[in-house]
Amino acid sequence: MTIRWYAGLAASAAVLVAGLAATPASAAPEPSAADSAKLAAGTLKDPETGKNRTYPAGQGEDVPVVLGVTNVGEAPVDGLVLQVRVLNDLDLTTKYENCWYAVDSNQETAWCEFAADLAPGASLAVTGAGISTSADARAENISSVVYWWMSKQHADAQGGIQALADQWAGQGTKAVRGTADALPMAAPAGELGGIGGPLGFAGVRLVTPPTGEPTATPTPSATPSATPSVAPTAAPSASAGAGGEGGGLPVTGAGTATVAGVGGALLLLGGAGFLIARRRRTRFVA
Repeated sequence: MTIRWYAGLAASAAVLVAGLAATPASAAPEPSAADSAKLAAGTLKDPETGKNRTYPAGQGEDVPVVLGVTNVGEAPVDGLVLQVRVLNDLDLTTKYENCWYAVDSNQETAWCEFAADLAPGASLAVTGAGISTSADARAENISSVVYWWMSKQHADAQGGIQALADQWAGQGTKAVRGTADALPMAAPAGELGGIGGPLGFAGVRLVTPPTGEPTATPTPSATPSATPSVAPTAAPSASAGAGGEGGGLPVTGAGTATVAGVGGALLLLGGAGFLIARRRRTRFVA
């Protein structure tokens, strides 16, 4: 079914390009010409860049993607149907009661129905749609959420959303209805941007933890290692100076003055004794 859809999409694109080349822009055919409703898919625009937003999410987290629709026709649309498709490491983890779900190989599909009236020029959107990243998601396995809007009248003409969902189920399987509370719709929180038709793409970006955090943690342990390296270096140099070993400076201070004073006194006493002895010896000879 996945290959058949891409082949059909390529054929539709070729027909659309040929039609645009042969007819004025005002008369260009819609990608879904069979649907009488004129619907344009869109996601929120980034107010800073003016481009469509890309929605970040970590591993195993819900993706807050906004899937919006605008009535670009002149008649109101009574009832809406949304098809959502995700691949690889994006999963439909919450199953809503107003949706039918099908799985075909690495693709999951949801068909959801809304009892909403969409006036000309008005917009509505769903947020999240139960989409999450897998717990071991990889960036190369995540790209976009593909979604397609149509009127309930158009879906009913093809058998309803259950029959449509069954067509997207893998061989030998059937679509399954969700059991969680109904997926709600609301006015979008900002301006919507898309490619102009009922088919839309919303980009998803996997957010991974910064690689610099583990290396920054051991930094405090480096501070104590610097303290011992300074203390031992200063201690030996101080002890060498005090003992006069290792080429240290001569000892000075109060101890040195005392020794010098005693030596001077002994020198004077010795000199006096020498003079007295000399005089006595001279007298004895005479």
